[in-house]
Amino acid sequence: MSKTYISADWVLPMAGAAFAIAGGAVVFENDRIVAAGKADGLAAHKATADHVHDLAGYAVMPGLVNTHTHVAGAITKAMTEDVSGYGGAFKVALPMHEHYVRQEDVYLPGLLHAVEMLRTGTTTINECWWHQPESAKVIRDSGIRGVVAAEIREMDSSNAGFGNMERKWDRRMADQGIDEAIDLIENWHGKADGRITCRVAPDGPDRCTPKLLVELKELADKYGIGLHAHTASIPGEAEFMLHTYGKRTIHFLNDLGLLGPGYVGAHCAFVDDSEIEVMRETGMHMAHTAYLVAKRGYYPPMERIYKAGVSVALGSDWLSNDMWKVMRFAALIPRILSGNVGIRSGKDVLTMATIGGAKALGMEKDIGSLEPGKKADIIAIDMRQSWFHPFRDEDLAANLVFNGNSTDVREVYVDGKHVVADGRMKDIDERALIGEARAVAKSVWDRAAPLFAR
Repeated sequence: MSKTYISADWVLPMAGAAFAIAGGAVVFENDRIVAAGKADGLAAHKATADHVHDLAGYAVMPGLVNTHTHVAGAITKAMTEDVSGYGGAFKVALPMHEHYVRQEDVYLPGLLHAVEMLRTGTTTINECWWHQPESAKVIRDSGIRGVVAAEIREMDSSNAGFGNMERKWDRRMADQGIDEAIDLIENWHGKADGRITCRVAPDGPDRCTPKLLVELKELADKYGIGLHAHTASIPGEAEFMLHTYGKRTIHFLNDLGLLGPGYVGAHCAFVDDSEIEVMRETGMHMAHTAYLVAKRGYYPPMERIYKAGVSVALGSDWLSNDMWKVMRFAALIPRILSGNVGIRSGKDVLTMATIGGAKALGMEKDIGSLEPGKKADIIAIDMRQSWFHPFRDEDLAANLVFNGNSTDVREVYVDGKHVVADGRMKDIDERALIGEARAVAKSVWDRAAPLFAR
């Protein structure tokens, strides 16, 4: 047994009556928390600890939970942000992944994205894409905790998007995806000391036939795992669903029996009031990619979604994985659109990014808060920065969200293992990895030259 004691100026348990404990401490043995509270009351643990870290000037809190990621997206970082008009992802990025990215291209850039997430305080991700055995390896080797799912589609996804009402369904693609999903579940679920778990991921309701969607729900039920899917996510999806099936996305999925507490829907940018009510009634969870969708020039109707009581967690998607940006945009953009400053506070979005994300993934018994018995997924934020001071302790949540930066995260523990120390990866040479990942990406970009010329 190995015991670690961490004290800090502030401990944010994200559970219990007190949001912050001034002069607090957290104690964990191996991978589980055994105590969290006032440091004065945990002196006996300090005396018997194998490792003692007195972090004066720091805030300690649970690791962030990112409920929608694609680590392979490192290859397309910053490629869609300045593409004018709707559907920027469908002009370069998705055709690149469909036609030029190979399985062997995923691991190194994906590992770099995992490093980005760990260094900025994310300790759990909900990952889906293609070539998912590579993403499972990324989770295993980076030290992050991850839910991984093979994204299953029945068409070339780069042909979806605004104005396209035609689909060339390809059952062969679906069968390949199902085979990968089964292989992933049977070979990776529970691996890396339990850090890796699996889900089933339909790409999106406009990229799968109804028959396939029902099959994927049955597959998830067979293995007792949840679903993770793009949902009401892109311009033109609602129009396609109405044109083809006479129903909007949420109603269509609910009528097929997919929605429920085990369903995480990414984006939900194009939902109407009747769909929002179904989201609430079914208990499904929305992965709100607040930073990503803003870059695309559209946004979910968050005022109505919040008011309805839908379960909302946060996600980054695939280009920038800094959850501090996601939190900030989740608080600010709805204020701009609604004129209501009180719509979501700093404390609210911190909750969404921690215990809220854990609940969305069905992992709230293990992660998301600093409580005895939970996993030791812990981050420490250096508050000894000019941009934080001076401030009142009562304003700690707002100070972290609106004034903090991801680079203020200096220490990260996952499963009790110290993976980031003083802002740097302990076991990964980041500079070398950047060079290796760039070389892989450049080979993809060279093959994909016709896309850039177009």
